[in-house]
Amino acid sequence: MQSGLYTALQTKGLIIAHKELNEAEIAKLNLETKGDINKVYLLLKPVQIAFQSYPFEWSYSQWRKAIITYLKINQIALKFGMILKDATPYNFYLHAGEAILLDTSSFSFFNEGDPWIAYQQFCIEFLSPLSLMHYNGQKWSRITQSHIKGFPLNFISKQLPLKSWFNSTALLHIHLHSKYANAEGATAKAKLALNKEVKKEGFTKEKLQALMSMFLNTVTKWEKPYQFEKHWSEYYEQDIASEKYLSNKEQIVKNWLEQLQPLSVLDLGANTGKFSFLAAPYTKRVIAMESDDICVDLMEAQIKKQKLTHVNVLMQELAETSPNRGLNNKEIISIFNRAKSEMVLALAVEHHLHITNHISLSQIGEMFSLFSSKYLITEFIPANDSKVQLLIKNRNKDLSSYTLELYKSALEKYFNIIEETKLAGSDRILILLQKL
Repeated sequence: MQSGLYTALQTKGLIIAHKELNEAEIAKLNLETKGDINKVYLLLKPVQIAFQSYPFEWSYSQWRKAIITYLKINQIALKFGMILKDATPYNFYLHAGEAILLDTSSFSFFNEGDPWIAYQQFCIEFLSPLSLMHYNGQKWSRITQSHIKGFPLNFISKQLPLKSWFNSTALLHIHLHSKYANAEGATAKAKLALNKEVKKEGFTKEKLQALMSMFLNTVTKWEKPYQFEKHWSEYYEQDIASEKYLSNKEQIVKNWLEQLQPLSVLDLGANTGKFSFLAAPYTKRVIAMESDDICVDLMEAQIKKQKLTHVNVLMQELAETSPNRGLNNKEIISIFNRAKSEMVLALAVEHHLHITNHISLSQIGEMFSLFSSKYLITEFIPANDSKVQLLIKNRNKDLSSYTLELYKSALEKYFNIIEETKLAGSDRILILLQKL
């Protein structure tokens, strides 16, 4: 604060804002430290984050934003004689299309000749996951959920393809680093090389700035992840039933949003966010959940372009939702708790859940009830619909348990049906429900 670093980072929107609480404000709080409050030097209250997604729920572009922000913060901090002592993506949150640092206390002083103490953590928790996504595909983002603190570098090195060895950043800071990252398996020569490079000799500010620039240059060039799957980013251009159907669906959903004015909206299977953005003017918070990384990136770009501060997007497979994780199962909170909203939009997703993922209609109804605190708008795609027929093609699938009546029956365990309507130009049914 005294050096001016906080102001410099705040001006650029790189760090969370906070206020310093005075004695009267502290006295009103129910703090564990209350009985020992005289020993507290300072108490900060950061701006409260409306919704927090985690790195294993991020798309490639969201990961890139976080790592670029991290490197830029360090470059600025070094000019003020400081540096970030941590290098974890979990210290960032996404807001209005940008990644923002939330750990105000992560700074320490940097003196000429000091080591970069966060170097190994940066390589393991930031650089390695992005490298895996860049060379091997977006799925690696989700896989990082199994190792919140990152995979060992020697494991990362073995997963990366041969061409990564021809990238100087990956070669030096993953492949060669992996040879001596674990002290037990390192040779004396390798340990000496590591000590000379980043520990004993340390860095001048100029050398560390150059290293940060090297990382930033590489990440900037790594614009896209490796792609090997079909994506849904052109769904509304190529796969939609008809313009008449889509127009009617938009109008009905818009009317219900205007009528109910929910405080928060969760869009399940949001695709490119057509209905997420449709809901944005009628609510204080929108969360869009989508399993396709290209769609998530398109939404993220729109959020940034329109400077939408209350719309959030994350990657999420509804058949494999994020559970409670971490220390005592409390460090990371389940997506059902984090994303729970007054209104849930579940438009044209139930047939994918039931047919593709073999989830029963009863389980689907329960899932929607766990996400919703008040309302649900859902769309039933009948068995004769071309999209359902495409899903069951070449499958021996019995659809006798997949009917509108059974779907409504499953939903009515948790909701009351307020209204239902057949959508123009199709046999699809749009249903508005309220929680019991």
